[in-house]
Amino acid sequence: MRKFLWFLLSLALAACASPPREPASPAVPPAAAAPAAPAEAGESWRVTGSHLAVRVYRDGPMQKLGHDHLVTSGSLAGEIRLREPLAASRFTLRLPLDSLVVDDASERSRAGGVFAAPVPEKDREATRHNMLGERVLDAARQAELVLTSESISGGPADFEARVRVSLAGTEHVVTVPFTATVKDGQLVAHAVLNLTHADLGLEPFTVALGVLKVRDDFDVDLTVEAGRGT
Repeated sequence: MRKFLWFLLSLALAACASPPREPASPAVPPAAAAPAAPAEAGESWRVTGSHLAVRVYRDGPMQKLGHDHLVTSGSLAGEIRLREPLAASRFTLRLPLDSLVVDDASERSRAGGVFAAPVPEKDREATRHNMLGERVLDAARQAELVLTSESISGGPADFEARVRVSLAGTEHVVTVPFTATVKDGQLVAHAVLNLTHADLGLEPFTVALGVLKVRDDFDVDLTVEAGRGT
């Protein structure tokens, strides 16, 4: 009987005892904070003014029925990261395709030559419609032209840039010679070049099986002005 009571007492004491502690898990050090992204090098300058003029020429056996067209815009915007030397700078520029004007009378008069004569309004509207349509710039697919520098070489005033052109849902790289000066807090860059439609992944607009069409090459004249942090 005593042995039985001693056995019950031992069970009771065992039931009241604290369970053995699990060994403590090693402390996990807090995750290191991700390093902050380095600020982009260079001083931020903003486009304050621009003038784009694209000269597009007629072609084909019946080209006399068409016009040489002058397409202009003053709506370029974007940022230039100015660095020293100037060739180390970078830029991203954007142009809304809706800002393109076809055969403005004053612009044609200023250009002179084959562009001196005005173009009838109905022909201007038809040309702009065709230009922004799916067969050429496809503005409904991509509403803006984007120019991004990949590299710049040269200097101190004459440069050459490799520029990635995003247009109509595609990207192509073209080489752009230009001049640039920085004086009294203003940067002025000017580029004049000849391109083909193929350079930008485009096809010249044609009608009547090519009897009247746009010539494959065209001329571009672009001036960009920028100011510090504006």
